[in-house]
Amino acid sequence: MGDETTRGWGVTGLGVLGALAMTSCCILPLVLVSFGVTGVFIAQLGALYAYKWYTFALSAAFLGYGFYKAYKPVDAEACADGTCARPIDRRIMRATLWAASAIVAVAMIFPYITPFILKF
Repeated sequence: MGDETTRGWGVTGLGVLGALAMTSCCILPLVLVSFGVTGVFIAQLGALYAYKWYTFALSAAFLGYGFYKAYKPVDAEACADGTCARPIDRRIMRATLWAASAIVAVAMIFPYITPFILKF
C-alpha cells in the first residue's frame, strides 16, 4: 500500500474519532444512562456541549479530506508498477467515512429531536 492510501486511512481514522467526539456531549450520556452508568461523569459529559461546533468543524474537515482521498480517481500511470491499493481498501474506507458522516449528522440533529423523543 502506498503513502497515499496510508494517509487516506489516517484521515479516515481521524474522521471517525471526530464523529465519536461529536457524540460525547449528547448521545453518549444518554446511551450510558440507559446502560445504568450514572454519576458526576455523565454530568461532566454534558459540559462538552459548549464545544459542539468546534468538534463539528474538526470532524467535517477530517471527513471532507477523507472523502477527497477515498473518491479521488487513481492515476493509471501511478498503478502501472502495481503499487496501487486494492479496490476493497477504498470500498471499506468509503463505507467507514459514510458511517462516520451519519454519526456526525445524528449528533448534530440530536439536541433538536430530543424533545420529540422524550414525549413518548
